[in-house]
Amino acid sequence: MHAIIVSHAAIKAANRRVYRALAERDCRVTLLIPDRWKSGLGPLRAEPEAPGSTLDVRVRRRNGVAHSNMYWLDGSLGTLIETNQPTAIYVDEDPAGFMAAQAARTPGAGLVVLGIQNLYKRYPAPFELLQSYVFRKAAAAVSVSDQAAGTLRRRGYTGPNTLMPFTTDLVPLARDERDAARAAFGLRGPLVGYVGRLVPEKGVDLFVNALADLPEVCGVIAGDGPERAALEALAAERGVTDRLRFTGVLSPRDAERVIGVLDVLVLPSRTRPNWAEQFGRVLIEAMASNVVVVAADSGAIGEVVGDGGLLVPEDDVPALVAAVRRAISPFEGAALRTRALARVRERYAHHVAVDALYDALHRAAHATEHTR
Repeated sequence: MHAIIVSHAAIKAANRRVYRALAERDCRVTLLIPDRWKSGLGPLRAEPEAPGSTLDVRVRRRNGVAHSNMYWLDGSLGTLIETNQPTAIYVDEDPAGFMAAQAARTPGAGLVVLGIQNLYKRYPAPFELLQSYVFRKAAAAVSVSDQAAGTLRRRGYTGPNTLMPFTTDLVPLARDERDAARAAFGLRGPLVGYVGRLVPEKGVDLFVNALADLPEVCGVIAGDGPERAALEALAAERGVTDRLRFTGVLSPRDAERVIGVLDVLVLPSRTRPNWAEQFGRVLIEAMASNVVVVAADSGAIGEVVGDGGLLVPEDDVPALVAAVRRAISPFEGAALRTRALARVRERYAHHVAVDALYDALHRAAHATEHTR
């Protein structure tokens, strides 16, 4: 089978792990990425693949806007199709967009689409029409959660849908590495942190307020965003500045190290009319790092965490305080870490995503083969 993957996220080599693993099966994988992208951390350029990789990475000029719905690539995808073997195209983008439509109009390849949104919304024209066209052409889908799968159905997709959650290969830090990294913060005692964007819907202000009621706890906030100044002012107002560190933007590797040194990771997200937590990848990264998760029961968080963490109601500071105290207690904390590691290994290891994507691609490729 020949699999063609289109993904702007894979412009970064670190985001190709699943596709590399797929290429090591009985599957030839061609990865198409745009030459450039604009992210919240600045402009990105296509990163080369390491020598010796079995993943065939092709870079094409991006047209349109750096947005999942509003870009397409130079040239025809049809030039990649081989007539002597079944072929499928997986578009790691929103189905209501130009790139998905470009893939859908490619003859000779089955189409696999992605479900990631867990809130239903109507799209303006022409995106609603593009979505309808893409769904008519799609032979299979993968979705990051059951909520996302349900939303994809409501949007109009009626074909087979395979669960393909985000995955992680993080492992707990070695004791000496963890101790050294914790010492760099200059903080003592239980360490509770948040890692991500500093925006209102993430509820980081709830964490700062909770910290004021947890005098035995120190905190770390890793990330940046429009709420940072307000959060720093709130920390001063609540008298926790001496127990709370703001790191600003971190590289992916440094963010992973911060997660690894925590005792507890909090994600107190708030649902909004136009937003709900779609997955919360930082949750599985913490669980894999032997860090207890305390999170709001918002969006898909409950589905992701399961019995591997503690859930609290949205916008409930007292519940957040109580859950953190449970998480740092030796007995309950140890039990939660054990369950979290087992859940990650069962549901969020890379092979789980590779199996799901392979099955969807195989289904789509052979569905198209049978219609030739």
